[in-house]
Amino acid sequence: MVRRFALGVWSALLPAGERERLQERLDEDVPTVPASWTLAVAQLSLIPVWALMGVSYTRGVTGVQAATILATELPPTFTEAMLASIALGPLAFAFSPQGLLLEYVIVTGVVRIAGLVGSGRPTGDPLVTLLAWLKRLTGAEVRQQRRLRALGPWRPDRILPDGRGLLVLSSRDKRDWSERVTIEYRGAFYRLVRQEDRPHDRWIDVVYVLRRQQPGELIRSLVVLEDAEESPPASAEGPDAV
Repeated sequence: MVRRFALGVWSALLPAGERERLQERLDEDVPTVPASWTLAVAQLSLIPVWALMGVSYTRGVTGVQAATILATELPPTFTEAMLASIALGPLAFAFSPQGLLLEYVIVTGVVRIAGLVGSGRPTGDPLVTLLAWLKRLTGAEVRQQRRLRALGPWRPDRILPDGRGLLVLSSRDKRDWSERVTIEYRGAFYRLVRQEDRPHDRWIDVVYVLRRQQPGELIRSLVVLEDAEESPPASAEGPDAV
């Protein structure tokens, strides 16, 4: 029970994409929405704590602290000390480490409540979302560099006839090619059937199997396949850039 609730709390803190992947990995359903409600209520319950800590902090802003806040070298008068304590004290607490931490927790609790009331779905924590985004970015970069090392140095495309279609053997992934894209080559139009990797010496070729486009098929997006060049384009990436 405790484990399921803890997983529910962690799921509630995650952004939507990571939350879905976590639930796919688990063999059981976790109470994400109830845990999100509990978390939001606990966060909002810190409002009195924030207020009491602010009052306590304000009372302590006197004497030397008042002089520092007012940027004066002379000892503050009673009026100046009261001004620093009453007017500037709350502002000082609001930007203190304790105040900022409590404000972050309370504000994210308000946002969490609003999301639950408005859509019935949990809202991920901003810091956890940022960390998840950085992790995805780093992971994508690592996978890209690993892929480039496997593909090897840039090589010209090899375009081979294959019955009623074409085989295109490339040393790089063509990210703008998909089943919905029409590919023009020497005045003829083709559609992608599938993509696969094929060994090429120590490296890998990306093989694109193309078929002739049928009459009446709608051209939604068009790319032009040029004959192989003998030198890499300026933007080509290779393992030397890794």
